[in-house]
Amino acid sequence: MESTIGSLDSSVNQVFLGGQKVIIDTDPGIDDSMTILMAFQTPEVEVIGLTTIFGNVSTVDATRNALFLCEIAGRPDVQVAEGAHEPLKGGEPRIADFVHGSNGLGEIYLPPPSGKKVERSASSF
Repeated sequence: MESTIGSLDSSVNQVFLGGQKVIIDTDPGIDDSMTILMAFQTPEVEVIGLTTIFGNVSTVDATRNALFLCEIAGRPDVQVAEGAHEPLKGGEPRIADFVHGSNGLGEIYLPPPSGKKVERSASSF
């Protein structure tokens, strides 16, 4: 029983000391952007990567937005891996640009991010 409690204490301490590593799979529109920025500021988690996919925007735009968020948050250490550009069953992806605008961030001007995506795909990240 004591070893179980000791193990539990260790797990709890790891989470609360920033030891819970997470990868966020995202299509950064305004909603996901807010979540990502909050996750960057949460001491209970350590965001180690963002993987991108189409949804609110195209996969290319999602990757650009993710890199932009890492840059403005001062988190160049967070890797960004780009996901698929079309559905698994083929066809054109459905982009919900009517929700957050064509760039996913309410049509604000975004300078090109200085960071670069990693060379491997989101699925292998």
